[in-house]
Amino acid sequence: MKKLLLSTSFFVASTAAVLAADFPMQTKSPIVAAPVFTWTGCYVGAHVGGGTMTSINTEGGNQNPIGKGAIAGGQAGCNYQDGNWVVGLEGEGSWSGIKTTSNSTTVPNIFNPGNASIFDQAIKNNNDFAIAARAGITFDRTLIYGKGGWAWGSFNSNNVSGCCGLGFVPSTFTQSGTLDGFLVGVGIEHALTRNWTIKAEYNYIGFGSKELSTTQCTPGIGCGVTGTSSLGATKQLFKVGANYLFDFGGGPVVARY
Repeated sequence: MKKLLLSTSFFVASTAAVLAADFPMQTKSPIVAAPVFTWTGCYVGAHVGGGTMTSINTEGGNQNPIGKGAIAGGQAGCNYQDGNWVVGLEGEGSWSGIKTTSNSTTVPNIFNPGNASIFDQAIKNNNDFAIAARAGITFDRTLIYGKGGWAWGSFNSNNVSGCCGLGFVPSTFTQSGTLDGFLVGVGIEHALTRNWTIKAEYNYIGFGSKELSTTQCTPGIGCGVTGTSSLGATKQLFKVGANYLFDFGGGPVVARY
């Protein structure tokens, strides 16, 4: 009986060992290190949008017309993230099609034969550049921020005016120059992937006013600098854009199994 039990036990143990050899050993999946998204890094991007402008020109009788137009340009900057807070510096440049126009004409008639006048003014903003600091708070991959800095832009003014008399010849008054002033804005930016982000932004630019030389041209007489007049403008801009973020290796890793 003892021999039978020993033989049976040996047979069972041998069978179990053979079966165990036929099955692979269970092992844990390898650890995959997934980097955490970070806003730290530098970026380049592009934007499009539109805006409004209020201008003033003392050569045109202190008119304050409001105009509108489109803008398009690019930006570059760098961010640094500490916890949920992000600070950075950004520079941008934009082509501008924003302009203001105003006009008025008095035509002589039978009741007023000796009084005629014409006034036609156009002020155009050709381009803008700005450098501003940004600061905001993140909610994972979404950044809400404010910005403030300095802006400068190129402007042209063209006035056609004349008055008084049946045979008067209107003169053209032109100015061109660079205005500068402060910029403030707010925006929201969201990371679609580790490197690509999209944003929407509002800016207010107060260019103030500046004395610029005025050139007068009158048919039959010629052109010449007649003095200076003050040109100023304020702008409100609405932009959407996209950035490519160079993350410099990213943040800490998170283990995934």
